[in-house]
Amino acid sequence: METTFKIFDEEACGHKDKPEEENTCFERPCFKWYTTPWSECTKTCGVGVRMRDVKCYQGWELVRGCDPLTKPVAKQTCTLQPCPTEPPDESCQDRPSTNCLLALKVNLCSHWYYSKACCHSCRAVRAPAS
Repeated sequence: METTFKIFDEEACGHKDKPEEENTCFERPCFKWYTTPWSECTKTCGVGVRMRDVKCYQGWELVRGCDPLTKPVAKQTCTLQPCPTEPPDESCQDRPSTNCLLALKVNLCSHWYYSKACCHSCRAVRAPAS
């Protein structure tokens, strides 16, 4: 593609603005945020976290000159699916080494250990009355 230009006397342009004769240019590239892909969610069910690296570069150089107000998010919550409320094994058995009657009496079924160790007894408490 060939470009041509003509030089005119200032009077010939009349009311039109004259272009700048010089313009400042920067030899160094601008600062720019770069991100890596998101990591996998830290939980397979329920609320987890996923992360990515966010770094500021000027050309190929890692720098600190990027605007912090435009920095992309590096960490966010994620939910792949809700966690099951019941253990998948319908034939769960209470552990003989755990006093499940006492756990029921003092309402420990909501604690993660007792909900597993006393799964049969705790399931009976959670089951709706018919």
